[in-house]
Amino acid sequence: MKVYEVCIKPTSDFATPLQGDCLFGQICWQIAHDSELTGEISELLSDYVNNPFCIVSDPVMRFEKQDKTVEYVMPKAFCPDSRKKTSDVDTKNENDEYDKHKKSKKASWVVVSKQNRLSGTSVADLADICSIRQRFSLEPDWQPRWDFRQSHNSIDRTTGTTGTSGQFAPFSTGRISYAPELVMSVFIGLRDDVVKSGIETALKRIGLFGYGADASTGKGRFEIVRGMVEFNLADLGDVSGNALYALSAIVPEKDKYPKIYFEPFVRFGRHGDARANSDCPFKQPVLKASAGTVLIRKSADRASEVYAGRGITGLSKFDETVEQGYSLVIPMKVESIS
Repeated sequence: MKVYEVCIKPTSDFATPLQGDCLFGQICWQIAHDSELTGEISELLSDYVNNPFCIVSDPVMRFEKQDKTVEYVMPKAFCPDSRKKTSDVDTKNENDEYDKHKKSKKASWVVVSKQNRLSGTSVADLADICSIRQRFSLEPDWQPRWDFRQSHNSIDRTTGTTGTSGQFAPFSTGRISYAPELVMSVFIGLRDDVVKSGIETALKRIGLFGYGADASTGKGRFEIVRGMVEFNLADLGDVSGNALYALSAIVPEKDKYPKIYFEPFVRFGRHGDARANSDCPFKQPVLKASAGTVLIRKSADRASEVYAGRGITGLSKFDETVEQGYSLVIPMKVESIS
């Protein structure tokens, strides 16, 4: 499997957060409607649980500095607490340990590049919103995204009003607005027999017609500002490290990793496209580990790995339905795992 980077820029509000498993699902629907992109979807999914044809990461913020250095802002890894016990630390260094812990707790992201690689042993590149604004010379009130509620009225067409009954009462829906000119990188792993240009075309169509909920009302638009370019994720980490960092929500393989550090995430999925209005559009919920999960590798299993996790089936009355439980990974080193 080869990994590619594609850069996208949101051009509208979103009703569904940009996440890798949802993007994967919409790519599958694009292939289902147009087999010329990269073959028949039924054939691509026939061996998905053993040999995935496509794995999509969650989008991460991408900044290009004046010296042309590219830095990625990713969710902070769920690393184990590396603080030493008080009895093991002399008084002089105790405050330093406390300050490091405070910075780690406060930070939501980690800044990663080929020069500053992902590490679970350092807090130097952990970042909160203030440090991101300062690091990339952004406005004092800059935010990567705003979550808000948008009010609507459901109109009774016979009276032209909302009426007095609860049937047409005003309601609100969640909306997400991304920062203007924010560029995000999506990493996509493709099996060797998958046509790269076909997947890029599928992404362009998704961005044109809309991603996620309420796409028919103009939500979920984005544009591709840089096409798919091959990328080695190991360049952002430590190949000899003892752990893996997950770039999207993941369902880890059973008994493969001695320890896993994560935050749980439940995907309450539903079918889209032609099956959105079927008799049973909802899928069974899937418990995943969020993006930023740290998987501790066995000492004898340090070979370079592009992805981890497993494909999920049996969650819908449609037998061919799958859920992306895979995630692209970055090798990294962590401490204090005993």
